[in-house]
Amino acid sequence: MHRLCNKALLVIVAIVTVQTLAYANFADTYGFSAIGISRGNAMAAVVNDWSSVYYNIAGLGRTKGVEIAQPQEEKEKLTLQQKGTKETPEVVVNPYDLLQYKDQLAINYMYTQPQMTIDIPRTDIVADKELNFGTVTLGLVLDLNHFVKMPSFISSSRFGLGLGVMQDGSLVKVYDIDLRTHDFVRYGKEAERAVILAGVGFGFMDDVFGVGAGANVWTGGRGAVNLSQVELGPGEQTPNAEVQMELTPTIAPVAGIYLSPGKKIQALRGLDIGITYRGEVYMEVDPFSTAAELYIAGVTLNMALSIFDYYTPHIITGGIAYTFLPVKPLRGLTLSVDVEYQMWSKHKVSRSKETFWANNGVTIPKFQDIIVPKVGLSYNFGCLSPKMQWLTMNLGYAYRPTYVPDDAVNDVSLFNFMDANTHIGSAGLSFTIPKIGPMVAPIVITLAGQVQMLQDRQVIKNRVAIKQIYDNFDDKPDEDYTQAVIDALYPDYSFGGMVYSGFVEVTLRW
Repeated sequence: MHRLCNKALLVIVAIVTVQTLAYANFADTYGFSAIGISRGNAMAAVVNDWSSVYYNIAGLGRTKGVEIAQPQEEKEKLTLQQKGTKETPEVVVNPYDLLQYKDQLAINYMYTQPQMTIDIPRTDIVADKELNFGTVTLGLVLDLNHFVKMPSFISSSRFGLGLGVMQDGSLVKVYDIDLRTHDFVRYGKEAERAVILAGVGFGFMDDVFGVGAGANVWTGGRGAVNLSQVELGPGEQTPNAEVQMELTPTIAPVAGIYLSPGKKIQALRGLDIGITYRGEVYMEVDPFSTAAELYIAGVTLNMALSIFDYYTPHIITGGIAYTFLPVKPLRGLTLSVDVEYQMWSKHKVSRSKETFWANNGVTIPKFQDIIVPKVGLSYNFGCLSPKMQWLTMNLGYAYRPTYVPDDAVNDVSLFNFMDANTHIGSAGLSFTIPKIGPMVAPIVITLAGQVQMLQDRQVIKNRVAIKQIYDNFDDKPDEDYTQAVIDALYPDYSFGGMVYSGFVEVTLRW
């Protein structure tokens, strides 16, 4: 009977496989908007468009912050140009004035091509193949004054929505793997899930400061599976199945503030500060009870399974930016710096996974909190010539340390979470097409590229100690796991790689 139940269990596991684990989404791995990505995602202090829902939701309440970027004499000169004087008959669009169009509609496309390397020939490495994918992101911003007239002390008020999905239209791709599998935890299917953020932002005192709040929306719930008339054997079968699933939205808070003190203090003109918070979010279906009734032997197997997927941590970001105003040719150059704190030490796994390993005397390792510095530059060429105000260049760099400590993969660890310290460089160009003919507003097109370089990382296993762990599984030796088998399953290895990504974004403002 014991052997029969073991075979039955293998059949059931082949039918129902639901324990999942992933640690990322595409926005946290790459970024959310083409402009933000090209500036190294250092946007907490400066963001003011639809991507505020991700970078700093308070930026939705910033629509008058462009005044300080254009000295008065330059604004008067530009006004004459726009009127079409004999000296300069062509129409010149001032990119700093684009925010007079408070409503926005944006579409963004990203394609990423990771090229990972690992120096061991293994057949169970499933996460270093087919890591490339594309995403489509839609952004929407609406002035709340279209719906409710705001009081005079609120200088700006907008609603924002950002929705990113896979290019094939899928919202999520559940990826079921054993924790021992060699798996790149930030790339490929680990990042292929929808990102949905929404909220509102308000500016005060002509946008001297602003606040925002919203939600990062995901899903979770509970479910059950009941299988009857299950037969033993290697052939494919279709048992009588009853499945119940109740999924509800899961909400993680998003909040932020910004401060532009230069609007009140002359000596601080050009200075912006921002702080933002995104709450912990994950997909959890627990319980996901599973029962299987064998057609013969009259045995019912009850399994306590659960789905736990796509964990992302609490993230707090502080940013500061400075726009050089008085002196050419630096006037219009904006330097932004962000410091992001990611609380990976609070990461979770499914209850069923935790119970399984605990029953075998194995503790799932904890991840470590990390600090991610980011630097971005933005320069509008209109500072050199008014005729070039349609062109803006962005550059960015970030250093993202790994949240996987050495003891999570080295020595006696049974697990293989592949993540490494990563250098991230980016660049981009934004082109402003002025309002001409039947156009109701300018259109901004942004092209950006990003390269991520994973530093090579070496993993060293203590295979003798690992053999002792397997011998203690279920308090009895497992004859299948000889030392030779352990040596083959747990080789030393090193890994690294390059990740190339491209982005294009079109934004309409009206």
